[in-house]
Amino acid sequence: MSWRELFTVAGCLKRAMVAAPLVIIVVGASAVGAQAANPTWTIAESANATLSGGNIESVSCSAPTACTAVGTDLNTSGIHVTLAERWNGASWQRQATPNPTGDTTSSVAPALVGVSCPAANFCIAVGNYQSGFVQAGMAETWNGHQWTWQSFPVPGDSSGWQLTGVSCTSSRFCEAVGGYSDVDTGLNDTFAATWNGISWSSQSTVNPDPNDFEFEQFNTVSCSSKTFCVAWASGNAGNPGETLAEQWNGSSWLVQSVPSANATVNSVSCTSANFCEAVGLGSAYIWDGSAWTAQTIPDSAGSGNLQGVSCTSRNFCQAVGEYNSSPNVVPVAAQWRGSAWTSQAAPNPATSTFAHLNAVSCASVNSCEAGGYFEVQVTSNDPKALAEGWHGDAWQLQQAVAPRGATYNVLSGVSCVSASFCEAVGTHFDSADNQDILAETWNGQRWTIQSTPNPANPYGSPDDNSLDQISCVSALFCEAVGAGSTGALTLIWNGTSWTLQTRPGASDVDSQLVSCPSASFCLAADADGHVDTWDGTSWSAGPAVTGLTFVGSISCLSATFCEAVGAGATGPQGAVWNGTSWTDQTVAGPVSTALSAVSCTTASSCEGVGEVADNGQEGTVAESWDGSAWTVQSTPDPSSTQGSQLTGVSCTSATSCTAVGWYTSSNVSSFGQRLTVVEVWDGTTWSLESSPNPSTGGLLAGVSCASSQVCTAVGQAENEGGVQATLIETGD
Repeated sequence: MSWRELFTVAGCLKRAMVAAPLVIIVVGASAVGAQAANPTWTIAESANATLSGGNIESVSCSAPTACTAVGTDLNTSGIHVTLAERWNGASWQRQATPNPTGDTTSSVAPALVGVSCPAANFCIAVGNYQSGFVQAGMAETWNGHQWTWQSFPVPGDSSGWQLTGVSCTSSRFCEAVGGYSDVDTGLNDTFAATWNGISWSSQSTVNPDPNDFEFEQFNTVSCSSKTFCVAWASGNAGNPGETLAEQWNGSSWLVQSVPSANATVNSVSCTSANFCEAVGLGSAYIWDGSAWTAQTIPDSAGSGNLQGVSCTSRNFCQAVGEYNSSPNVVPVAAQWRGSAWTSQAAPNPATSTFAHLNAVSCASVNSCEAGGYFEVQVTSNDPKALAEGWHGDAWQLQQAVAPRGATYNVLSGVSCVSASFCEAVGTHFDSADNQDILAETWNGQRWTIQSTPNPANPYGSPDDNSLDQISCVSALFCEAVGAGSTGALTLIWNGTSWTLQTRPGASDVDSQLVSCPSASFCLAADADGHVDTWDGTSWSAGPAVTGLTFVGSISCLSATFCEAVGAGATGPQGAVWNGTSWTDQTVAGPVSTALSAVSCTTASSCEGVGEVADNGQEGTVAESWDGSAWTVQSTPDPSSTQGSQLTGVSCTSATSCTAVGWYTSSNVSSFGQRLTVVEVWDGTTWSLESSPNPSTGGLLAGVSCASSQVCTAVGQAENEGGVQATLIETGD
């Protein structure tokens, strides 16, 4: 890995994401921060920015004050979980729902896709999850107090199955439909099951000629009584299949004639054996008891994709979906009044660029609830629950429960002045795909996220802001540097708030460096060697660092002494600042050596750390400055490594330094994972210390020691769902 690549892995990633409210989620193994001496390093609880989320897939109302919406959301651990919300006529409230056993990784991904509530104290919801290498269906029931898991029959000879819809006329009769993959034929066929108030039983359904080798699954079902249900089936975008409608007559499923082989139906609603409405892609079909007939839907609804329909009688139905109103996708609605369909205006959330209404349920002509999701930035793939209500004259936006979920968070720099004050910086993504600044503070008890200014991208694209390093003199003064949408970023902390500053000499490169020995002097540089100095009032451009092709770190003791390390044309390189100019230093080591961090306690005592390539494999390296020369020191590497490097170092004296980084494991159980490294210098030798890792591994980018026995290291690790999260470790 090259030195420039190091900064990308360490958390200074750049990618092109209206910002969601910042909410703090704390993750970790123990409630410790920068603390007194510990015999070992421990993972501290760290704060992570989160996003509001949720996706409503289905809605069912038994009364205007009793509606249930179901779907899925991503929790703060990055795991998809089932979602249920309850409407009481005034607000939506989340309900606790069970999840499949083993839903501890992102691969399980349970989702509820259909719900039916014939009464306020009875609902059944169906959905799917991944069970090993195959998909499996699931069902849950609501008894007025709680949701519980139901046992459901697995289709015979199936190698995977799913449920797509459910319809109940009472607590003693429901129909659930979906599809399954037949082991014997290799085809995907329709599937149905019935609920009798006690248990589910599979039913036989009609499938097309197996010689046609077509993909089939039921997409929707509606029952007006226990002797009349209608289900529509088809293939999907990746698996074309025949359009199929079937009718349940109380004893068997029978095929109905459909008006077009190309009909695409997403939802159906029946009020009797003589009236049903089915809707889909720019289409609607009516059932009169003997045949289906195509209907015309005008305006945007007729050009959109209708996902849900609900009828209270043959004279009133509501349909909802989405419409491509370039460049955005917006909600759309249509109403049936017994003789014709009319398009309706469906409100779009103010910040939305991509909105879907997936389902609708009407308790009366004056009371309907619709649900779906929207995204602030279509490229972000961060859905947020959407709810809208119909009250007889117009659709209105409602505040759906949008549970907090995980988003990308990393820390790249930290500075501690005592056991009760640290600042850590990095970056995170919001729901608009903005990459924005992440700043956290430690008060001796917990880490909390701070509000920071974020320059908007002048080109209209998502923000691209991150902080790389921070240097604090006291709890009342810190300087942090990074790169952003408008160029190099510099922020000052005054004990109360962060404020943007201007640095005249900085260029827009990914890695920015800073060191402050006092509130009246700081030196900042970028990786290309451009320098600015702070005099307590303002920043001014200074002489560029000489001799280095890449500056990895700086450490200042005063306005007249700073040490810079990195890489030069022939290997590791250093330079010293005397208050007016830089002087090149020769640093020992092969050409493959690069120093990524330096810490000085006196002008004659500095430690630099980094990486060195040996026979194609990276290893840790450390060098010491004694006031006249740099000397290579021996550093240990983890025993089971495919490569390792040190990325941060902090010294409290010539005989006490702590360096951190990561290595790539060669152990079978963790092969290929990046794992944390901590090494300590006692004045004579460097030695490895045991450092913990989350189950998915982790890496440490920076470290700060307020004393020889109080050190805090920061970096990143994946959470259970595979989303990057902050990592903070503390030790001595």
